[in-house]
This record gives sequence, C-alpha cells and structure tokens, in this order.
Amino acid sequence: MEIRDYLAMETVQDEMDPELLSLFLEEADELYPQIAQALQAWRMQPDDAQLGRKLQRSLHTFKGSARMAGAMRIGELLHLMEDRVTETAQRSPAFRDELQDMLAHVGELVGQVRSGVAAENSTATTEESTEFQTLFSSIGKRLYRIVRQTGKELGKKANLELRGTELELECSMLEKMTAPFEHLLRNAMAHGLESPEQRESAGKPPVGEICLSLRRKPNEIVFEFSDDGAGLDVEALRRRAAELDLPQIGAVHSDAEAMQLIFTPGLSTAEQVTETAGRGVGMDVVRSEIAALGGCIEVTSERGKGTCFIMRLPLVT
Repeated sequence: MEIRDYLAMETVQDEMDPELLSLFLEEADELYPQIAQALQAWRMQPDDAQLGRKLQRSLHTFKGSARMAGAMRIGELLHLMEDRVTETAQRSPAFRDELQDMLAHVGELVGQVRSGVAAENSTATTEESTEFQTLFSSIGKRLYRIVRQTGKELGKKANLELRGTELELECSMLEKMTAPFEHLLRNAMAHGLESPEQRESAGKPPVGEICLSLRRKPNEIVFEFSDDGAGLDVEALRRRAAELDLPQIGAVHSDAEAMQLIFTPGLSTAEQVTETAGRGVGMDVVRSEIAALGGCIEVTSERGKGTCFIMRLPLVT
C-alpha cells in the first residue's frame, strides 16, 4: 500500500485515551529512534536476518503501544510496516524507500499527538512524579483496556485479576515491564484462551480467567502471569521447530524443555498471521526485555488447564 493510499483511508479513526497518551509518547521517544536506526542498518544490509528481526520487534512493540493509547492511525501504519518487513522477497531500493516514507509519516502523526497533548496541558499544574508507584495506579487501567480491546477483536471474553497491587515498585521498573505485560496479555487472549463455545464444550465457564500477581522477596521481585486456557500444545511446538530446522530442537527432550521453544524468534504455532498473533515476535520480545533488566522468565503449562509464566527480576535498592 502506497502512503497516499493510506492517507486516503477513512476506516481508521483515532480513539485517544487521555490517561494513556503521556505513557505512549514516552515510549514513542524511545522506540522511534530505535526503529529509525534499525531501518537504516537494514537498508545497508538487507540480507541480515537479525537486523530484520530487530526492526520487526520494535515495530511490533510500538504498534501495540499506539493501539492501547487509541492512536489507531499510527498503529495501523506500523502494522503495515510490520507486514512489509516480513515480505522477504522484496529488497529493492524502492521497497526500502517506502518503509522510510512510512516511518517519516509515523513521526508526523506522533508530532500531531504530542501537540494536542501539549495544548490540553498548557494550563495544567505540573507535579513531580513520586519515586515509587503501585502496579494498579501505574498500569492497571492500561492492562484492563488491552483485555477489553483484544477480546472484542477476537470474540473472546476474559476477567483480569491483579494481585499484590498494593506493593510499591520503582517507577522505572514498572515502565520497563509494561511492554512485556502487554505482550503476555495479547498472547493469552490470542493463543491461550479458547472461544466461549470451545470453553463451554470443555466444561469451562465461557469467560476466561487471567491473573497477574506480584510478590516481593528479599532479593527479587516475582511477577506471575497465568491463564486458564487451553495450555501449550507441546507437540505443535516440536513440529514447528523441526519445520524451521532450529538448531536447539536437538537439545529438546522433555515437555518442559519443549515449552521453552515459545521464546524462539520467529516460531509461532498460529495457523495464520493476524493483527494479534502469528509472527512469533511477542514472546521473543518478552524474554529480551526481561533479560535486559537482569531477570529471567519461566513457563509451565498443562494441556486443557492453562499456562503460567513466572518472571524474576533482581530487587533494586
């Protein structure tokens, strides 16, 4: 799709959430230059799969952030860019120029959002942020919105329960964990929870259950994310890994080891690519961002009963 065609689209309308716009703009300040740098590097080395993967991850994260804030035009354009990056057959200069034009327009749209926020806040009183925030006050509303929006897109319903929300964490840690939480939520809605009809056939309530809990230990922070969905299809993961001829498949013996394959870049058991699933990007992003914080993530699952992710981060004093 040409930029001029995108600009003519009337079906994409922004649904701005004032409470989330400031967080989106903070993330845009970080993600936009990352994408620009990754795109420039990829232009120079278009056959470097690792560079393409890095670009795709950043676009995927930026897209989710835009949509959660209601910046739907930005989200749609980033989705188109993500689609174009996956079209490996096209590596012409014109193709790379098109991506550059798309990114430039993303920057223009972000600037428009920023100008609107600045105008609304011009007479507001500014206050210094507190050093610590609770989970609920920081990102709770955003997570609930993801459940509602993704559920509407997929025709699924879920309750999200937040536990340990009274515990205080450093603001910087919460900000950096926002994207992993979002990816886990979308992944649970798209892959984990069954449709209402499937759940009823399995003897489950039609509304799924998702829980994010927080525990604080002497030397670490533990986040636990669980759902009561279908659980991981271990055999499907093994088959897909074999199809991709992944080198690590030879070291996989137990089901527990096979479950770790979901963190492999590019591996997805989805039958088709949609706006919420199918590229094998989300869980790779989650592991990478948690590792960048010095933490680790573990997964356990029982077929038909659900999946649980445990994230451990060092306690910052």
